[in-house]
Amino acid sequence: MPQPLLHLGGDGPLLHLAVANGFPPATYLPLLRPLFEAYRVICLPPRALWPDEQPPAELREWDSLADDLLAGMQQHALDPVIAVGHSFGGIASVLAAMREPARFRALCLLDPTFLLPEWLAGLEQLRSSGSVMQDFPLAQMALRRRRTFESAEAAFSNFRGKTAFRNWPDETLRLYAEHGTRPAANGQGVELAWSAEWEAYYYCTPYARLWSVLPQLSPTIPLLIVRGATSDTLLPQAVEMLRGVLPHMHTVEIDGHGHLFPQSAPKETASIIQAWLRDVFPES
Repeated sequence: MPQPLLHLGGDGPLLHLAVANGFPPATYLPLLRPLFEAYRVICLPPRALWPDEQPPAELREWDSLADDLLAGMQQHALDPVIAVGHSFGGIASVLAAMREPARFRALCLLDPTFLLPEWLAGLEQLRSSGSVMQDFPLAQMALRRRRTFESAEAAFSNFRGKTAFRNWPDETLRLYAEHGTRPAANGQGVELAWSAEWEAYYYCTPYARLWSVLPQLSPTIPLLIVRGATSDTLLPQAVEMLRGVLPHMHTVEIDGHGHLFPQSAPKETASIIQAWLRDVFPES
């Protein structure tokens, strides 16, 4: 099946966006627009956004995201790319770059989901027991999400009242409401475009061997990691562990923002990426 490819804007060297779990590419447009001046920004969406694609019956870990990313890059002749990955999109980009480093010019990871080893071990135990969907709180939270709304405007109003979106600019939240929903299958209103089942599936399937394989990442690929200073996902302990494994990485923190800073602080995030890329590729 041909993979969908989204052309988000711009012209020039390729910059690939790998999104976070549950967030359609359009929610990154306020961040990406400044990058259109120098780059052709594209996105190979994960399977959650493929037409008529259902979560697998058996849990496959996030290395399957890297499989799809590399297959899509080959299918659409997309290399080399500057990879910008948020949350698990950052992990997918790293795993793909380990496997085929020649396809990647640089890695820019936005609050990547480098979970602490003990967290990954706990998730692996739940998966082994077959109870992860029932017992992992994030999966249950996803499955309990409201799925339908009278309209995209009604979805916007609903999201506006949620704590998770309290510091999102209206423009970003409206993009999320408009592109994160689609006409409902029953013809009544709209439903989530990224289904709750897919969101829960991805929460349950982090790559358990991540820390053991991470030293395989080539130090010749420039690496930026941007962390939200209040992130509860990329913890300071994980950043210190990363420094020991990937001493060539460059790190930046965004004060006052958490895991979703690409949406809550898009201009600041874009400025950090632009400045780093100018340093890495001064000839561009």
